Amino acid sequence: MDAKIYPTYKIAKILSILQKQGTSAEQLLQGTNLSEDDINSNSTRISHRQVILAYKNATRLSTDPAIGLRTGRLLCVTDYGLYGYALISSATLREALLFSINYHQMATPTVKMSLIIDEENLVASFRMEDLIKISELHKFNLEVQFTLVYSLFKDMVGVDFRFIEIWAQYPKTEYADVYLETLDCPVRFDQEFNELRFHSGWLDSPLQKANSITSQSIKELCDDIILIMSTTGGIAHEVFVVMTQDIHSASNIETLAKHFNMSSRTLRRKLTNQGTSFQNILSDVRKKLSIEYLRGTNLSIDEIADRLGYSDATNFRHAFKKWTGKTVGNYRR
Repeated sequence: MDAKIYPTYKIAKILSILQKQGTSAEQLLQGTNLSEDDINSNSTRISHRQVILAYKNATRLSTDPAIGLRTGRLLCVTDYGLYGYALISSATLREALLFSINYHQMATPTVKMSLIIDEENLVASFRMEDLIKISELHKFNLEVQFTLVYSLFKDMVGVDFRFIEIWAQYPKTEYADVYLETLDCPVRFDQEFNELRFHSGWLDSPLQKANSITSQSIKELCDDIILIMSTTGGIAHEVFVVMTQDIHSASNIETLAKHFNMSSRTLRRKLTNQGTSFQNILSDVRKKLSIEYLRGTNLSIDEIADRLGYSDATNFRHAFKKWTGKTVGNYRR
């Protein structure tokens, strides 16, 4: 609940809506220990608890009861960083959905997702179970997810995609017309499950930006992140995740320590207590990213060095030789 490993994109979208209603960032972020600058920074990572606090504030402050539906429609697949790029580079919608379920820990998981296929009726259902389990947030959480998934499907498959219908477990709302406006399909309330239902033929549709090389490279990185998240506790895995998502900002220990609201000395001590160091984690992340860039992209050596936060390509070449025993040129051949 308190590990700061999630990006701020959902809260940033909520803030943009509330500010148009006259609500300040301070009001939305009350109790979260976050500022507007934090929310608008790509390097900021927040905890599950902070997300829930912001959700509670949003539902209390909003003058629009349909804020959940409107929030999800503002999100796009690239807001999700590596997770999003893995989705859009997948070969088919089926592959992307299975990835989204298996790697959902990388996003900000407020629902449990599953894919149900009715072969006889040619209907696929993307089912969602509320994980927040706070009554005042139940509908809001699912509304964000409904429109968020709708936006992601459009980004992946194309503008012609349509759901057949959507099922919601909760009673019909007084703003049911907004569902049709934002989801472009009928919605049935008081159902047994929360589901987005669509023709199963879409599952094997090739995605617009499918790229097998990019997909494989990114998914290997995602495997590394999931492994770290599941096997390493404390500050070390939080540092690893932040560095992987935004190595430019995180390659400076002073900046990184500020992200965790502590001094660089305290951060060094905490990492030492876990048997590692800032430099060790930075080297591990740079090594993993450099191998993926060399394997799976046509980026020049200068471009890779820049993406990894090196001041020049020479320093990167020396570091790579130290890590692998090979030159960059030999490794890429």
